[in-house]
This record gives sequence, structure tokens and C-alpha cells, in this order.
Amino acid sequence: MGRLSATVTKIVGNESEVEDDQGRTLRCDLRGRLFRRKRVRLAVGDRVEVELVEGEPPASEEDPPAEARGVIEAVRPRRNAMHRARDFKRDQVVCANVDQVLLVVAAFDPPYKRAFIDRVLVGLERDGIEACVVINKIDLADAEYRAFVEEDGEVYRRLGYRVLLVSAASGEGLEALRALMTGSLSAVVGPSGVGKSTLLNVLFPGVRLRTGEVSEADGRGRHTTTSAELIRLEGGGWVVDTPGLRAFGLWDLDLEELKQGFRELVELAPSCKFRDCAHNAEPKCAVRAAVEAGTVDEERYESYLKLRDDALASEAERQAARRR
Repeated sequence: MGRLSATVTKIVGNESEVEDDQGRTLRCDLRGRLFRRKRVRLAVGDRVEVELVEGEPPASEEDPPAEARGVIEAVRPRRNAMHRARDFKRDQVVCANVDQVLLVVAAFDPPYKRAFIDRVLVGLERDGIEACVVINKIDLADAEYRAFVEEDGEVYRRLGYRVLLVSAASGEGLEALRALMTGSLSAVVGPSGVGKSTLLNVLFPGVRLRTGEVSEADGRGRHTTTSAELIRLEGGGWVVDTPGLRAFGLWDLDLEELKQGFRELVELAPSCKFRDCAHNAEPKCAVRAAVEAGTVDEERYESYLKLRDDALASEAERQAARRR
């Protein structure tokens, strides 16, 4: 039998569970030479080539658990990767080849904060992952507040981000969200209490996640104890279950990565007088001029300045750690 193309769905110790392109599951070890020579570290979502060494995978999910085993002979290049906390010592990948991150916030209870949305989007820009801002509980908004939320949504739509207003209670927007997730590998993140699990269970009954609570204060996950796992969705596609998602390196960006994380800054930077303009207090800064003219959203700019302060503080901490 030849090699099978498969996706890594779960990693426990030195053993991986993969699903081949026919939907069959088998357990695999990583070929020793890959680790010894190339220092390969697998992540869920990795596309791999597997050599079957024992048994046959089950023909369908209804069959008894597989006794089939294989050896991962090759790992394909990644399109992108979601990261846990990155520092100068290590780089931890949570999941590879992510099609999109659904950034779930709530219109009410708890009300969303634009600064939190901006913080996560910057991390996703760095990691090369598409984002969709999902504003849940929109059924709780009266006409005036809904207009305010929609105006905020337009800020992100103009930058090229997808924005969905949804309600797990009323069903608004759910068909569009289901269509977005079907056939894709999605991660779902957001603060506690915004309804991530409820949304997913309405869309895909039976899906229960441990995933995605991210602090609004600093972008850090709540817990870091369990590895990520891919869960198959009815109709096709995957969702990443990653408890305590400390992802995207939200608090360890350097200044250049930060500037690249704001799409409007990238567009305007060539018009600044100084090539290394920090868009803070420099003369003839095109970004500040656009903020004053109202063509760049002021709240987004304030998010940039706050994240810049955070990045400077983090860099000082890293330099101090290196000197120890």
C-alpha cells in the first residue's frame, strides 16, 4: 500500500492521530529521522504523508475504533500557523494551516471593546491568518445601539475584514456563519461569556469546545494545560479545540510587526516624511494627518498607540531577561 495523505487531528505525547483524505482515522508515530535531522515538531492541522505499517483504517466513523497504525514520513510546508506565547527562547505552534479565526465578541453582556478586537487582529495579521469579527447577542440591541454596532462593523469592513452580526438566540446571521465554517479549518476565540460554545452548538449540535477564552486586558489565554485538537464538523470542515488559547503572540510583537498589523498604517506609511516613522510624534506623518482628517478611525489609532506602548515595555522585559 502506498502513502496516505492525511491531516493531524490530535497529538498525545509522541503519538499523533491523523485523518486521511477518505475520512479514516489511524494512529501514527513520527519517523525518527524527521525529528533528529530536521527537528520537526508536529501541530494539529499539519498535512502529512503516512506509511501504513499495521492494520487497515476503518471504512467509516460507524466502524469500531481503528487498530491501524502508521508512520509519518513527511510533513508538508505550512500555509500559516497560530502561535502560543513566543519569546526569544521558543516558538510554540498551536495549529497549522488555519483558514480563518472567528473572533467572537458580544454586543451586550459583556459589551465588546474595540481595543481587544484590534489587539487580536494585529496578531492574526502577523501570523497570516484571515479573520472574521463575529458580534453575537445582537438581538439584545435596540435600534439606536444596533446602529452604533453596525457603524463599528463598517470600520473593519472598509479595511477588508469580514464582519457578521449574529444571535444564537434569534438565529440572525447563523446561516452565513455556518456557510463560512463549512469546509474550512476554523479557530474560535473571544472573551469569556460572549457565547462561543452556545453559537457552535446551535450551528453544529454536539460540538463541545474547551476553547478560546482570551483576556481582554492583555490578549493572554486563561489556561495553558491541554493540547489542541481538531473536531470534525457536520457537512465538512474542522474547528480547532484549544483550551486556554494563548495564541497569536498578542503581547510580544516588535514595533515593525505592530505597524504591519494595522492595514491602514501599511497603506499610508509610504507617504510619511520619514521611512521609519513610528506614527507617534514625528513631523509630516501621513497617518496622524489622516486621523485628523477623519479618514483613519481615531479609535483604531488609539489602539495602535496603546499596543506600541505595550510592545516597548515587552521589549524592555526581554532585553532584561537576556542580561540575567
